[in-house]
Amino acid sequence: MFYRHIKTILCCLLPLTAFALPNDREQPVSISADNATYNEKTGVAVYRGNIDIQQGSLRITADELIVTVDNKGSVLTGIAKGKPAHFQQRPAADKGIATAEAEEVTYQAREGIITLKVNAKLQQDGSSFKGNEISYNLEQGEIEAKGDKQNRVQLVFPPPSKENRQNKRLGDKPPTDKALMDKQP
Repeated sequence: MFYRHIKTILCCLLPLTAFALPNDREQPVSISADNATYNEKTGVAVYRGNIDIQQGSLRITADELIVTVDNKGSVLTGIAKGKPAHFQQRPAADKGIATAEAEEVTYQAREGIITLKVNAKLQQDGSSFKGNEISYNLEQGEIEAKGDKQNRVQLVFPPPSKENRQNKRLGDKPPTDKALMDKQP
């Protein structure tokens, strides 16, 4: 019975690969931890100690993983905790590895939302977000970062490459949106 629930719990990781390399979802999921428990009555599985989850280019490391399933075995939530918990994945062959870290990473399966809490950082290809909390909606592709007066949200974007820079003279009109779209790869 416990092994059936481990399989269900591992399925909660699959939505995280929705924007990953095409063959990531076809790779086996490997999870290791120092220990694991599952309570059939509450539907809660807890993994503790040196948690390492891998599937293709996806890798999650944490100190603790708590997964809650409903009475049908469908995953409701997954919460990875660490000092910090780390997530990395290559979203596409032509993109760099996306990395994220926070003291708590929550995945809400039904809503399709990943939330990074406490010292949250998200980086890819020279761009980065930092904040108290960063939420990512897998369906909509929306990111929301939250801060406060002491820990403001920080965004960093790399400069355009030399190939994409346009040297214009003062008084030249900016290109139209169509001209910009035609230049994009």
